[in-house]
Amino acid sequence: MAEKLHEANIWNPSRRGRKIQKWEGFSLSSIESRRVNIVSEKLCHDVIQRLGPSLERHRGCDLIDINPGVSMWSRALHDAVQPRRHLMLDPSAEEYEPLRKESMGDRKIEIIPKSGIMWSDLKDVMASHIDPHQRRVSPGEQPERNDTLLVTANLATFPSKRLWNFDNIATMVLYQLLSSIRSSGDFQRYGVVRMLIWVNDELKRPMLPRSILGRKRPAFAAELSCDWIHEVAGCDVPGASADRLSVRDQWVHYESAANTLRRMEEQGIVTPPGRETSMLKMVTADPSLLNQPLAGRRPPLVPRAYMAELEAMEAEGVELDDKSEQERLNQLRYRDRRDVKDSAVYLELLQLREAIFKMEPSSAEFAAAKRDFDDRLENISKNMRNEYFLIQDGYHLFRHQAAQTLLWDRRAYEPLAIDLEEFYPNAPICLLDIQPKSMDPVFRQNGPSSNRSGDYSSLMLRALFRSTTSPVYPTATDGLWPGFAEMARDHCPSLWDPALGGSPMSGHGSLKVRAMGETQWTELMKAWMRWPFRPEYLQMLGRSMDSEESDQESDQRGVAEGQTSSE
Repeated sequence: MAEKLHEANIWNPSRRGRKIQKWEGFSLSSIESRRVNIVSEKLCHDVIQRLGPSLERHRGCDLIDINPGVSMWSRALHDAVQPRRHLMLDPSAEEYEPLRKESMGDRKIEIIPKSGIMWSDLKDVMASHIDPHQRRVSPGEQPERNDTLLVTANLATFPSKRLWNFDNIATMVLYQLLSSIRSSGDFQRYGVVRMLIWVNDELKRPMLPRSILGRKRPAFAAELSCDWIHEVAGCDVPGASADRLSVRDQWVHYESAANTLRRMEEQGIVTPPGRETSMLKMVTADPSLLNQPLAGRRPPLVPRAYMAELEAMEAEGVELDDKSEQERLNQLRYRDRRDVKDSAVYLELLQLREAIFKMEPSSAEFAAAKRDFDDRLENISKNMRNEYFLIQDGYHLFRHQAAQTLLWDRRAYEPLAIDLEEFYPNAPICLLDIQPKSMDPVFRQNGPSSNRSGDYSSLMLRALFRSTTSPVYPTATDGLWPGFAEMARDHCPSLWDPALGGSPMSGHGSLKVRAMGETQWTELMKAWMRWPFRPEYLQMLGRSMDSEESDQESDQRGVAEGQTSSE
């Protein structure tokens, strides 16, 4: 199939080709000539096996298939769910027709030569092809999961194509699809609809970060709106190097992988030979890692850039003849010893914070232990203190927030490792399985006809995630609007309850914005909507617009949300 694609010259970034459609002055043909196609039957088979029983609930559904291309993946998914209707939206349907016929055979499908990522086209298709067979959610109705509709899309391009403020047009489309969950737009107007999306591998990070430093506003919004986002298949990135600058304790990575392996065993999920990730191999190679807590029990292992160099030099011999190399080796050994000592300090502080969590907050013992904790942090270097805070907040997310807050740590299975030759062109892409959920009503009130609690939430999260290291109480809450901290104190008990993901401590042990979970944010938003001194929405919007947007991801997220609002 890759050879046939090559001969057909369908993928050719330098090819102008025929003009397919224009999108506010942007030609879609420049995207189409960069589309990445799945060309491996084995990969499609392995992915369907991995999704397994979860696809059974969609048997006989309406299947919406965006950018199917050569349709190898479409055929595998079609055979798995046996849809009653299989709609293929492809602006390049004519170019792919011979290859699609070869893949799909005599399976019953309906080709629509329109784009599924151009909103005007998508609205027309939904009105004419989906509305007669699906019921729209009524305004104010709490949506329920709709298994009779399943959406799959291929948004992967190589090289990536910029659009407006986005490095990749797929980024905008992915944000659009996720923001539609909150507003019941696009496919989510028919209920809570599952989506299987192929994207460039690097695009998974904003939605599915593996560390607290990657947990920006898009990731937090995804946690609020999705039961899960699973990376079904993707590029194998070892846990220790997945986020080399993330300063995440590697024992958290190992324990997360061990938890995942247990979940896989409970579900009877087996990884095909050759599809194992490096982390899965590492955990299965050492059974001692599987059945015990690791994070917070062992000195934190923090990835260091110099470690590879040190290991290489140590492998050359105990001592080196070259004087400069020996000096370098001594420097690296000294740094390694220092980092080991720092890790021992971090472990003591983590365990002291854990012990304080178990004390009665009104007791003299609690006050004394808290003073000791703060004093110890004040008496270490600033760099050590900042590194410890990253480890502490990452540990808090993993150990104390309900169900482990990061969607990555909630994964039901390890991703299948892919081979770049399974795609044409040989570009790194991945498959995301996105299962939205019925969000709390406080996040669903959007637009002038509502109380705008959902709109408030978006504005307030944008403000909070400009300073993720601030304590939620009182700094961040008063920063939202002066005086709100007092309301939060009286109506948000989860901020201080460790069992609900909070922290009873103030000062250095307090709950930071980046370690806040869904429970805390839901309580804060409900308190905000009850607060008698809450500013008018337009007043708060004006203040937000006056604030400087320093985070590029915030800009991108705002554009995507604007696309949904304009619908």
